[in-house]
Amino acid sequence: MRKLIKADQRKEWNQLFFSDDFQSPLSEAAAGDFAFALEMVRLGPSASNKQPWRILLNDGGCHFYEYKEPGYSKAFGYDIQRVDMGIAAAHFDFAMKERNIDGHFVTSAQLEIDLPKHVEYVFSWIRA
Repeated sequence: MRKLIKADQRKEWNQLFFSDDFQSPLSEAAAGDFAFALEMVRLGPSASNKQPWRILLNDGGCHFYEYKEPGYSKAFGYDIQRVDMGIAAAHFDFAMKERNIDGHFVTSAQLEIDLPKHVEYVFSWIRA
């Protein structure tokens, strides 16, 4: 079943993580002490198996965005990909705590940037 639904396939780093805008993929080296947490998000489970999270590193914060697969959530009657955003947030927070890096989530740190089609801001993780 896992093979049929492609549960073990994960998107590449440069498809999920960005620096300053969505035209600049973030390298693992440039991610610095965020690299471990971002990799845990990348490898973590996805309820929809779509990995809808897109994370933008800017000014020392990680800003989480959801790529809304057109029409996907209509089959469920709710945004199942929003569940994935919670899973990603949990994995990110646990990994940062594992590395003894303090921070917290906020919903008020949206950046003034151009967003790709079907992408919307959800929340940010800011260092304490």
